[in-house]
Amino acid sequence: MSDQTTRRGALARAARGAAALALGGSAFYLVRKADGQIVWNVDSARCINSRLGVTNVEACNLCTTECVVPLSAVRAVNEYSKCGRCYICPAYFNITSAVDEKGLPSEKLCPRDAIERKPIGDIDPDDPANNFYEYIIDEVKCDGCGKCVMACKEPLGLGSIVLRVRHSLCVDCNRCAISTACPKDAILQVPIEKAFDHVQLGSHD
Repeated sequence: MSDQTTRRGALARAARGAAALALGGSAFYLVRKADGQIVWNVDSARCINSRLGVTNVEACNLCTTECVVPLSAVRAVNEYSKCGRCYICPAYFNITSAVDEKGLPSEKLCPRDAIERKPIGDIDPDDPANNFYEYIIDEVKCDGCGKCVMACKEPLGLGSIVLRVRHSLCVDCNRCAISTACPKDAILQVPIEKAFDHVQLGSHD
């Protein structure tokens, strides 16, 4: 093995390490697992749960039931830059449930209680509707059922919650079982560089 080959290998490893540090947690998996190839992603423009304008239909749960991983690799993700931080979030509350003593819906929408409602700043007890909240999705609990995604869409929501393939959980099947089952062909393979757009970086804080 020549010195040139050895140096080239060392430089390549160093570059991959630098990329991993720069990208952080979830994006690191994209580099490590895909290694410059293509990865599975949810196309929000096709997904019946995520696509804006699709209302008054049942949420599709095929991402939950068809994935080969016991707890689906698809998760709901809140894009905080689009979130309205509503006092009554239709993705958090079951807005059709009875109102409790605080004037809030008495039931939560998520069947796995995977969304945390966290107040932002000081709470105004005299005007509860003037308070703002952050809605944080616990991806350990979330199974990608899509109910919150569907409820977040207009006219009640802002479409900030969408479904994403979590590449740290995905086993990179040659033919994704969810893709095969999806009636809207919304699970697509995309180049790794486009997949970076779909990494949740955290809250707005």
